[in-house]
Amino acid sequence: MSATSNKTKATRMSTARRREAIEGYLFLLPNFLGFVIFFLIPLALSFYYSFTDFNMFKDPNWVGLENYQKALGFTLAPENFQATMENGKGFFTALQSVFDTNDPLFWTALGNTIAYAIGVLLLSVPLGFILAWLLNSKIRGMAIFRSMLYVPVVAAVVGISLVWFWIYDSKTGALNSIILSGLNLVNPLLVTIGVQKIADPNIGWLTSPDWALPSLVVMTSWQTVGYDMVIFLAALQGVPNYVFEAAYVDGASRWRTLRSIVVPLLAPAIFFVIVTNTITILQVFAEPYIMTQGGPANSTLTIVYYLYQKGFQRFQMGYGAALAWIVFAMIFIITTIQFRISNRFQTDY
Repeated sequence: MSATSNKTKATRMSTARRREAIEGYLFLLPNFLGFVIFFLIPLALSFYYSFTDFNMFKDPNWVGLENYQKALGFTLAPENFQATMENGKGFFTALQSVFDTNDPLFWTALGNTIAYAIGVLLLSVPLGFILAWLLNSKIRGMAIFRSMLYVPVVAAVVGISLVWFWIYDSKTGALNSIILSGLNLVNPLLVTIGVQKIADPNIGWLTSPDWALPSLVVMTSWQTVGYDMVIFLAALQGVPNYVFEAAYVDGASRWRTLRSIVVPLLAPAIFFVIVTNTITILQVFAEPYIMTQGGPANSTLTIVYYLYQKGFQRFQMGYGAALAWIVFAMIFIITTIQFRISNRFQTDY
């Protein structure tokens, strides 16, 4: 009787567990279907289309690695170096002429994207760390300053771009107006000491090929620095107070404490901010699309914006898909290198 009862109880438990598992899978089914329909299938299709000449007007034909070869391929022409130097061009321009690329615009977009990413990282990460270090105090009203610095992070990119578009306007923009006002104050003093006046530069921040990309770098850094500041601030508040107290007792200055104690302790947070910012920045699209449309003279053409032009404006979907996978490979390689460097850096402490 006891054995029969145990067997019945085990059967009931098995049925209950099976029912519970089925209910769990049913709850997961909507998310799983969404993942398959809106992520996995488009991902597989884009990978397939990257090996075809698909253009939305005819059936895709398999072309193998032709799209990748078109984007990444180049031939060497050493004779161009001397000819370019003789024409009065710089060394780097002459060096660039040695590489005869299959798609020069791809390499221009790639170079702009890398320069843009480096510029934003160099501005936003150190500035975010310094702001977090300054705001890591319990002074009354400090929360207001923290909130003000974080507002650009949650603001819409379109709204931010419109504000900065007004700031950068070469005729009525706030930035050129401030420069002109400063010159109006300085030039009379220069005249009194016999120095020539400084002419109004009237910089075309978004219309000059030399200034357009740095202008976008400054705008993006302003928007990103609040996010970096919050991450660093959270990491700083996780450092025990006795660490700072011990440093001050030992006579360490504020700079010495920051350099020798805080930075090593915050290495994981610094690494996290650099990796996440790099992944986001390398996919930049909205800023050049809204502000400059990739111009002037392709000086702000980024790799994702170039992908958009090829795939959705010129309907070269196969080539656009290949560019998307190249961007993915580039981000994956850079992130892997960052992980390797971070592991070596953290083993030193």
